Parts: sequence; C-alpha cells; structure tokens
Amino acid sequence: MFSGRKTEEAIREDIRAADRAVGEAMQALSADDVQSARKALSAAPKTHYADMGWKVGLATAMIELKAGKRRAGLQRLVTICGRLDDTSLSRDDKNYLKLFALYRGTEASKTGRAPTELRDMVEDFRFDHTLVSPILRKDFPLKHVEDNEDGPPPPPPPPPLSVG
Repeated sequence: MFSGRKTEEAIREDIRAADRAVGEAMQALSADDVQSARKALSAAPKTHYADMGWKVGLATAMIELKAGKRRAGLQRLVTICGRLDDTSLSRDDKNYLKLFALYRGTEASKTGRAPTELRDMVEDFRFDHTLVSPILRKDFPLKHVEDNEDGPPPPPPPPPLSVG
C-alpha cells in the first residue's frame, strides 16, 4: 500500500524534473548553446513516453538539429510526431507540436522542404492557437523571436484637441 504511493510520488517528481530539464535545454538552444542544452537535458530522468518522454525526445531532436545532425534530428521528429497519439495531450496541442516539427524540419532541410512524413501529418488540420498550452508555446515556439533590447518605439503623442 505504501510502496504504491511512494512510486506515484517518485513518478510525479521524475516528470517535474524532466519538464524542468527540457525547459532549461530549450532556453539554452534559443541562445545557440548546444553544449549547455545537452548538459541540461542529460539531467532529465527517464520517463514513460506518454508522461514526458515525448517532450524529452522533442528537445533531443532539436539539439541534434542545432548540432548539425540533420538526418537523425529529422527522423526523431518524424518518430515523435507519429507517436503523439499515445499521449494524453489535447488535439490542439498535438497539432501544434506537429506544426512545430514541420517548421523545424523545413528549416533543417537542405532543399527547404520538410520530409514527406512530416508534411503528411500536418496536411488538412486546424487548431485553435488560444487552446494550445502556454507551456508548449513557451518551450517550443513556432517563430524565432529576436530579443530587442530597445523595445518597441513609444506611441506618438495624441493630436491636440480642437474646441469649437
């Protein structure tokens, strides 16, 4: 009886640790630091694919792509996207991740076209961007946003009101 509870808590802690490791790895990748990303991801405990293994695998694929291992990274993206139905993610989250993989696959390919397997998974689907988990959007952004140190320019002053 007690061992079951302890096991459940250990599994939850492993999932949290893996999620933190993926977050750190993706932050390092956004700064183009592949070595730090590998180091952060190596701290992730082994988890079941449906729990958090898909996320660790996706981060691993991104590390491989950044490191120049194009073929291995693209194959891993295809494998992960093909198994997303094994997870409890919402339909919108799954489709978002497939679109993310398609974008990264397109960026990584020599021809500017993602592998056929990825394109076939993404054809003819829709999702509501507002229903996608904010954590997924943070860790796996569709667009690369450059940090602008200056920020946006201030808005122009309002025109003077004329009376009369």
